[in-house]
Amino acid sequence: MGFKSNWNEATQGSSIKPEGDYECLIAKVEEKEYNTTDSNGNKIVKNKLNISMVIRNDVEQNYKNGYIFDTLWKKKEPTNADLQVKGYSYGQIMALGKAAGLPDGKEYDSLEQFCGELVNKPMRVTIKHEEYNGKTQERVSWRNPTKYPTVKHIPKQTTTNTATAYAQPQQNYASAQPTNQGFTDMPLDDDLPF
Repeated sequence: MGFKSNWNEATQGSSIKPEGDYECLIAKVEEKEYNTTDSNGNKIVKNKLNISMVIRNDVEQNYKNGYIFDTLWKKKEPTNADLQVKGYSYGQIMALGKAAGLPDGKEYDSLEQFCGELVNKPMRVTIKHEEYNGKTQERVSWRNPTKYPTVKHIPKQTTTNTATAYAQPQQNYASAQPTNQGFTDMPLDDDLPF
């Protein structure tokens, strides 16, 4: 059975999760560049630390397998401690590691190494809502150690549909080497009856 499109019925789901605590796993931590302008209109490239977390499905809670995004910004006037973590707030970086259960007193060669150890670590975050440019957004206001340290989260499996199956590159190719097994020489075009 078919259907008729009707743009008057078009809706977009709300991606704002209710305020409260969520048990998560850190899925990815990466430093990204973004462009902004200063008060004189000059273009400036800055860095931010993006933290992607998946809401655990092994804990009874809403929004299982959903994502929560957190961002740490570089400080305008970093202290010597902040400069050890590339200008981000040393206190915020330490709070992130503490909440994720990283060992206290361990030495790291770089912020990248530290961030690599955060991946797949459990953590409990508190979401608050804030207004920005007239829109309500969710923001991580607290990062705390998990109440469920034994992780049995099962990553969500992606399904392949027909549309994406055609877009996948071929993984195996036939050998480019001639084998000459079971083949007979074909006559030249002049010798064919058609």
